[in-house]
Amino acid sequence: MPARVGVDSYAYHRLLGEVRRGEVPPLHVFPRGSLDVVAEARRLGLDFVFLQTSFLGDPTGFSAAAFVGEADGVAVGLSWGGLEGLASGERTGALRGLLAWLEPAAQLGLPVMRIVAGGPAHRGRHAGRLAGLLREACAAARDHGLLLALENHGDLTADELERLVEQVDDLRICFDTANALRVGDDVAAAARRLAPAVEILHLKDCRPSWDDPAAGPVSVPLGEGVIPVDEVLDACPDALACIELGQLSADADEHALVGAYVEYLRAR
Repeated sequence: MPARVGVDSYAYHRLLGEVRRGEVPPLHVFPRGSLDVVAEARRLGLDFVFLQTSFLGDPTGFSAAAFVGEADGVAVGLSWGGLEGLASGERTGALRGLLAWLEPAAQLGLPVMRIVAGGPAHRGRHAGRLAGLLREACAAARDHGLLLALENHGDLTADELERLVEQVDDLRICFDTANALRVGDDVAAAARRLAPAVEILHLKDCRPSWDDPAAGPVSVPLGEGVIPVDEVLDACPDALACIELGQLSADADEHALVGAYVEYLRAR
């Protein structure tokens, strides 16, 4: 079993109000929003939960104390960036949004925040300013006692992530298994290569192909898709093993899927 197992709130994106193209709206949503995600993490006995800031509203109105109280000992952190993040350096104003969430993240207590440089639309469009923006962000995060973990968000290959880590002091990696497949990486080889810098694993298993390139890989239970999950876990034994789901099939049940992921990880 990984040292620490948790969940990212995007696993419950439909229940938080985001129904992606091709998905079926859920019968019920979380009435308390992200607080209900924290309650689920506590119910499942998880070690931590990451909350997507795109579901949290404005940082000035965010109450860290409410989430810490709901967590009752489960570590809470933030996932910043939504679909575009820093827009690969093309939209400099995006950095202000990242910086605004550092103080709330520090108040929650989990000392790492996941961020994204861009999304699938930014693949191959990495502006020269990206490394500089990441340096500024990492320096500000240090002042708050935080590390930033950059995700391969359907935009960055292992090569590109490795170069950014070399260029930016203290930058860490959130390695997403399905997104590695999406950009054409050998998933296990990329995990082994990036392992020294991997702080968070976004664990998704998925189908070998998908009908909608914009939607991306369709999530399935761990061990039932094409992701070499055990090889990735073996390559990054000290990383936070974070359950996340992407595109959901018409018959998907996120509660059942997350529960199955937890069982798989605990059985290792």
